[in-house]
Amino acid sequence: MGFLRFVVRFIFWLLALLGIAVVALIVAGFFFLGELGRPQVKVPDQAVLTIDLSEGLAKTHVRLPFAPIGKPTIEDIVLGLEAAAGDGRVKGVMLKVGRGPLNIAEAQEIRDAVARFQGSSKPIHAFAESFGEAGDGTLHYYVATSADRIFLQPSGEVATLGFMVEQPFLRAALDWLGVKPQVSKRKEFKGAPYLFTETAMPAPLRQNLQQLTDSWLTQVVDGIAASRKKDAGVVRRWIDNAPWSAAAAKQEGMVDELQYWDQAAAVTYGVAGSDASVKIADYAAQIPEPRSTAPRVALIRGDGPVILGDSKADPFGESNNLGSDTIVKAFSDAIDDRVRAIIFRIDSPGGSYVAADAIWREVVRARELGIPVIASFGWEAASGGYFVAVPATKIVAQPGTITGSIGVFAGKPVLTDLWANLNIHFEGVQAGAAAGTNSVNRDYSPQEWARLERRLDEIYADFTGKVAEGRKLAPDKVEEAAKGQIWSGADAKARGLVDELGGLSMAIRLAKQESKLAQETAVTLVSYPSEEERWEQFLGEFMASGATAPVLSDSAALLPGAQELARELQPLIAQPDAVLLWSPPISVNGRFE
Repeated sequence: MGFLRFVVRFIFWLLALLGIAVVALIVAGFFFLGELGRPQVKVPDQAVLTIDLSEGLAKTHVRLPFAPIGKPTIEDIVLGLEAAAGDGRVKGVMLKVGRGPLNIAEAQEIRDAVARFQGSSKPIHAFAESFGEAGDGTLHYYVATSADRIFLQPSGEVATLGFMVEQPFLRAALDWLGVKPQVSKRKEFKGAPYLFTETAMPAPLRQNLQQLTDSWLTQVVDGIAASRKKDAGVVRRWIDNAPWSAAAAKQEGMVDELQYWDQAAAVTYGVAGSDASVKIADYAAQIPEPRSTAPRVALIRGDGPVILGDSKADPFGESNNLGSDTIVKAFSDAIDDRVRAIIFRIDSPGGSYVAADAIWREVVRARELGIPVIASFGWEAASGGYFVAVPATKIVAQPGTITGSIGVFAGKPVLTDLWANLNIHFEGVQAGAAAGTNSVNRDYSPQEWARLERRLDEIYADFTGKVAEGRKLAPDKVEEAAKGQIWSGADAKARGLVDELGGLSMAIRLAKQESKLAQETAVTLVSYPSEEERWEQFLGEFMASGATAPVLSDSAALLPGAQELARELQPLIAQPDAVLLWSPPISVNGRFE
């Protein structure tokens, strides 16, 4: 039996080693063949760039051997259009819009990039089969209006419905299950705890979300009115009476031509020839790097909920969380490399207070060493996502970015009634008077609750104090903007929480300005962590957890928005006992962003 056991173990370890070798070879192939195998798109002498938003935008690109570039990134669009404006080969641009996930910050960054490109006097057109067939097309139409001409399929419609923000409330379901939430917060506008403690939207939260949606609608109305050369009142009427048929939309001046794709393409691509179309991501990939002596600017991306530990290793371009260890190392590496400036691109609803504080320290350390840090916000920089940015040299947000949520909450679910309903009884022993504080099988004691309240006071004071210091605001001004309130980027700027409105282009301009570089100086954007580091981490997790570990369950896809909601709830799932700087999950026009 001993010999048989030895043979079985030998075969097992042999297969395991072979598996490791195969995975290592695959990853090595990704490293060494990525550049060699990437299809090189030749830009013709007469080219039209195509920006297709039908599948949404990617965070970053996957670099697989022989694989085409997929969805474009914001960087592709911003840097691509910037280069194309002065490229004699590029004769124009076609925007394919009307469907696909898009948030207001992305829409505004695209509009800004288009506006800068229009300074080249090259045509830029937009085409849609429909703006939100049986759905909402507000933001896609908002993007389309930045173009010189809008083509709409004759059977399409313009569904500029405006904005509806919803938040789930779980209290009734928790009561039915026998789960009692014991949660405290700072302060009344902090919406995340209401998710668990309320059955309907409380007045402070309703007031705050109404202000946010009103700000969004004003921005969109003003933008469309300016682009279409209409009075804002007319655009309000368009929105309040949507949807519009294609014929009615043309009569109203909402679109320019009713044409099918082949007809619109003939007009747009006709300026260059039949083989003129080049995807914006392909074009951006072939933009020559600045000379090797060009100043280097670090680009650090922080996407997803803030958690302690590493960011999820995802080499396929999507990020599910903002891990403190990963971001701290990225800052440390950029500091060690003595980059001229750091651009910190943040898109996060917040999360762990301790994790956010670790990242906060790295931003401070970079500044102490003379390296400017420009925080550039995407869709949201809320709660812990805002906390990590407050010591930055400058903060940039889009007018529609969800910003602020300066507040904190903590607590636990008590499952006593649930266990009773299931005829399950828990008992135990403990050593230490506070050992049972986080047990979900009993209430907090009065002493434990008092300690929790004291800790929330300390953290709220730390948060607001760091905002006051970093933003150079008086404490009373910080308190007016705090209390857990979320703001649009435009409203946040009015309250001193943001310096400038814009996106990556603005962040690069400020990085040059703060590092005493002339604006015409070409800089090299260097990503931290590098692509190779992402692959190394992915391989480490793959080997440690098994091949199925990085694969997400498809079960959440059975309900609309469930995957996005699960992502938003990740801080609670990953670190249930953490004190959270976290903004509530909200659905915008039926979709959790």
